[in-house]
Amino acid sequence: MDKTKKIWEKAKKTASSKEQMKSTLTKAGDKLKRLAANSNELQELKSKLEILMRMFQSHLAGEYRAFPFSTILLIVFALIYFITPIDLIPDFIPALGFTDDASVVFLIIKKLNRDIQKFHLWEEEQWEQAD
Repeated sequence: MDKTKKIWEKAKKTASSKEQMKSTLTKAGDKLKRLAANSNELQELKSKLEILMRMFQSHLAGEYRAFPFSTILLIVFALIYFITPIDLIPDFIPALGFTDDASVVFLIIKKLNRDIQKFHLWEEEQWEQAD
């Protein structure tokens, strides 16, 4: 629990600074690129993180502002948890290393389901307008 509490405090601090949010997004993107895509579980984790990162990027760019602060805070928490090197199960252990990261990300995805659906609708509108 100590790790979770520390990350929560860091997420609150990060969510109040645009520069820290950009840095977190960059670090999460870098780690996401390093994920081995050789298992369905890692593919699903990667997919869920990509959704959170698109939501976060759109918010930072000022393109999509419909998220309440609590949603941004949960996204920041998920990304910080993902990039934090100290895990219950170290990331370098094959097949199990990302289990705790995945658990946290999937829990947050479930909690943000309504915001994610709204965001997807908004993305579709943007793609249609671009055509």
